[in-house]
Amino acid sequence: MKTRLDETPYVGRRADGSLHLAESLGPVLDIHCHLALTYVPTGQVDLEAEAVGDLYLDFEKPLDLEPYLNTQFDRREMAAMRMDLSLQSVLPRGGKRVTHTGPALVRSMNEIGVTRSVILAIDLPFSSRNTDGYVTVAGNHDELIAAAAIHPFAPNAERDLREAVRRGARAFKMHPAVQQMLPDHPRAMRLYEVCGELGIPVIWHCGPVGIVGQRTDERCYLKHYWAPVHHLPGTTFVLGHSGALQYEQACHLPNEYENVYVELSSQGLEGMRHILNTVPRDRIINGSDWPFYHQAISVTKIAYATERDEDLRHRILWANAATLFGLADAEA
Repeated sequence: MKTRLDETPYVGRRADGSLHLAESLGPVLDIHCHLALTYVPTGQVDLEAEAVGDLYLDFEKPLDLEPYLNTQFDRREMAAMRMDLSLQSVLPRGGKRVTHTGPALVRSMNEIGVTRSVILAIDLPFSSRNTDGYVTVAGNHDELIAAAAIHPFAPNAERDLREAVRRGARAFKMHPAVQQMLPDHPRAMRLYEVCGELGIPVIWHCGPVGIVGQRTDERCYLKHYWAPVHHLPGTTFVLGHSGALQYEQACHLPNEYENVYVELSSQGLEGMRHILNTVPRDRIINGSDWPFYHQAISVTKIAYATERDEDLRHRILWANAATLFGLADAEA
């Protein structure tokens, strides 16, 4: 199914050219967004700078909504994204990432009609302070919720996680590919246990994505996620990307364990239909992976996949995540 977003029944275009979601979709909570991530001092980005987010995938071109979303990058876009996240990330004022700020995300949300977004930090053991920056930005914007990402090998990791939550972080992000460790490592398991004590969910990057190299993908294979879920029933886990290319395996987890949710960012309609027909309806959540992708893409796919089930649509777009994060209906 190849289409432009504004050719669907769920996305309109204003006179100024900006896109907006159909009001009939109701409130939307997006639990998978990022701001610019910094790992060396020379690549520091002002996360409070006013900007218009320059996204990695061209959302104005016709998109095939059926396959996994990263298949929609052409060679030029893929090369530019890799350059932006590597060489240009160490250069001052380099690349698209300087536009990936808190105000840019809020601008996008206000334009298209997203109510709340969760910003997911990703930190290394040393040299990065992304959690600190994200928590600060979320404290300045009511529309944003911060997820801490203390690396399990960081000095004083447990103390820093507790401090981030004290300052306002409301989730914990673990990205096995970027952070270069298995999600079932004992040190990671200890931080998940702390998350359970603190009452915050763990949001994982989960599953292979096919564009980062085999060894990197292997760290994200579903076989590494079972032990934490099984041994820590007091902690809630969210499978980011619903297991990506291993979505069929991922669907077994929320059916066997009540402490597991799946999040739909990047899934195509093919995978999404399987997930919606397999996973308990109260544990499926919307996410976009902004600024890689426009926030309307995931919502449009969810709208198509739930055409005959408005209750399920509302649960995925708002209610399930609102319950997870303790948001009242009045905040919609």
